[in-house]
Amino acid sequence: MHEHWKEAKERYEAIEIPEDLSFATESAVRRGNRRYLRRRTLRRGWGAGLAACACFCLLVNGSPAFASAVSSLPVLGDLARIVTVEQYQINDREHLIDVRLPALTDTGNTDLEQRINTEIRTRIDQVLEEAEERARETRDAFVATGGRAEDFTPIIIDVDYEVKCSNQQYLSFVIYKTETLASAYTEIYTYNLDLTTGTELTLPGLLGPDWKERCDQVIRDEMARRTAEEDAVYFTQDQGGFSGVTDDQAFYLDADGNPVLFFEKYEIAPGYMGIQSFSVPLP
Repeated sequence: MHEHWKEAKERYEAIEIPEDLSFATESAVRRGNRRYLRRRTLRRGWGAGLAACACFCLLVNGSPAFASAVSSLPVLGDLARIVTVEQYQINDREHLIDVRLPALTDTGNTDLEQRINTEIRTRIDQVLEEAEERARETRDAFVATGGRAEDFTPIIIDVDYEVKCSNQQYLSFVIYKTETLASAYTEIYTYNLDLTTGTELTLPGLLGPDWKERCDQVIRDEMARRTAEEDAVYFTQDQGGFSGVTDDQAFYLDADGNPVLFFEKYEIAPGYMGIQSFSVPLP
């Protein structure tokens, strides 16, 4: 397990920028590399993570009983495919940043791993750069309107991930970016992969040609049930509420491989209801 982690980290950090990336994307990646070098001195908990990983490896390799007991846990399958390759914290006057960055590994498809890992790194670098700029602008505005710099409440920026489905054929995971000042706002980036073909999964591919009708029916039925049984509140179509799924509908797979369609905060319901998700059974 430790060798898998080490190899994954080395491959991740050695990723070359593909020639077909746009100039803007390439620049963002290289800026991310420079920020990565600066942030290395700010990381916390890296040694503890290595120690925990080493301890786990010793237990698995040194105790057949322990290895047998944990081999049935789904998390082992997740660790074989998605690993944390970068984890750090930054705490200054403008923001509190906490990042746990994943990488795809051990799929047997190097091209797929490089493509996904490059996309993850590029996307998160851009997201963090934009969030840091907003934090600076917010602090400058606070001071410009009479506030004392020492009284400014730093913006909290958290990046984390979660594996949703991992089996021999499918791998689905999400990356969350949450930004908190007066209130919290979360953006979700999904990765749904068919490991046998090295391609990204689609709702038409999973649910068939009538996927929109199937999804619309499930969502409307579930919204009606929640409204009746849970006192849930949803916006009407006149209020900008749900009017049918679109071609770019966001989704991930649950543990059983069923697509879960989700709508971000405020998208189809009041903010206090948070993210709304709906599981659509496979045909």
